[in-house]
Amino acid sequence: MKTLIQGCESAEQFEVLLQLTGISSEDKKNALRAHLVEGLPAKRAYARFHVTQQHFSQALMLLNKKADLAMQYAELNKVKTVNNFDELQQKIKQLNQH
Repeated sequence: MKTLIQGCESAEQFEVLLQLTGISSEDKKNALRAHLVEGLPAKRAYARFHVTQQHFSQALMLLNKKADLAMQYAELNKVKTVNNFDELQQKIKQLNQH
């Protein structure tokens, strides 16, 4: 699962997703930000911030999982909203017929 794209994530989205993780290392956060927000290649991002490839990959995988869950939640919420709107339209039609 690769939900997040190098250099294509906004700083705001990145910060929100980061809050959903337990990542506390500033170096990991900075490496991930450099890769996902600023577009730095992964190898350069983790090297610049002195993070091992393994720790960087684990943190990126965790962030991708959280992003995937957030997208699933947003999609379910969208479906719920559409269904509620459809139900409301039906009720209005019924009221107008009486």
